[in-house]
Amino acid sequence: MTMHVASWKKQQLQELKQLANAYPVIAVASLSNFPAALFQQLRKKLQGQAVIKVSKTRVIKRAFDESNIDSEKLNKYVNESVAVIFTSMNPFELYSFLKRNKGNVAAKEGMVAPSDILVPAGDTGMPPGPALSDLKAAGLNVRVQGPTIHIAEDKVVTKKGETVTAAVAGMLAKLDIKPIKVGLNVVACYENKEVFEASVLDIDAEKVSENFMRAYTNAFNLAFNAGYFIKETMPLILGKAFREAKAIAIEAKVLSPETIGEFVAMVARQAASLKASMPKPAEERPKLGAEAKGEAPAEEKKEEAAPEKKEEKAEEEKKVEAKEEEKPAKEEKQEKAEEKPKGGEKKG
Repeated sequence: MTMHVASWKKQQLQELKQLANAYPVIAVASLSNFPAALFQQLRKKLQGQAVIKVSKTRVIKRAFDESNIDSEKLNKYVNESVAVIFTSMNPFELYSFLKRNKGNVAAKEGMVAPSDILVPAGDTGMPPGPALSDLKAAGLNVRVQGPTIHIAEDKVVTKKGETVTAAVAGMLAKLDIKPIKVGLNVVACYENKEVFEASVLDIDAEKVSENFMRAYTNAFNLAFNAGYFIKETMPLILGKAFREAKAIAIEAKVLSPETIGEFVAMVARQAASLKASMPKPAEERPKLGAEAKGEAPAEEKKEEAAPEKKEEKAEEEKKVEAKEEEKPAKEEKQEKAEEKPKGGEKKG
């Protein structure tokens, strides 16, 4: 009996074989509950970095079997509806990229909430009517304000791990709230005949980087303190040995090209210290009090004041002599005045 294989299957088989031989990393991702619209968006984002193909599981497994990869390790992850990603990206980098590029979808009845579903307070924009009853049935505190319905307070309508009810699903659809984040879930990645499952690939890149840096620092410090010569520690170990040898030479007063500069600097410091401790000459001493203000010293003032006092004394003596000379003249005038009446009496 001759089996006829559809041409599209043959074409897909050849494409998958060529891609499997051309790319070093092959990832198998589940398409369960992944909307077609988000799939197309993700395909555009990965353009130039990866090629995504979707086909029947039999075709995919056969392509892996006929390619150069170790198909036994990867075929066991090809179950139900899957997409195959061919890329040159690191498996961890690819997983991180897909994890960051998740999309939001509406919650459906019977779906398990991956996280708390919160409905925020505010204006719904819906007019009063049947919608008011639907919102109340979902557990929301609502009231009519003006022409629209308002939600009075924030409300968690479904907690993490709980099943979404029909009332909650209908209410979220009316409010156009899409609380469920979905992404292309990588099941396994193949590279260099090794398979990495999602649990291994799901890491925090920043935390891992910090751990590597901490491990490197601890290893470096251990090697340095133990005097273990490697390319990274050798410059520091030699530098430490040089500084210690130089310190010993300076303490022992050993002259060498490396220590002579230190001794010259030491002598200069000692000379400066000695100069600072010696008493300064009188002319170099700092002026204090009146001298600092530009006033003459007290002795100079006294010397300047002495001639002035002598001149004052001389003037006073002259005044006294003048007064003594004036007194006899006045007495003579009085005597003459007294003699004139006596003469007049004689005439009478």
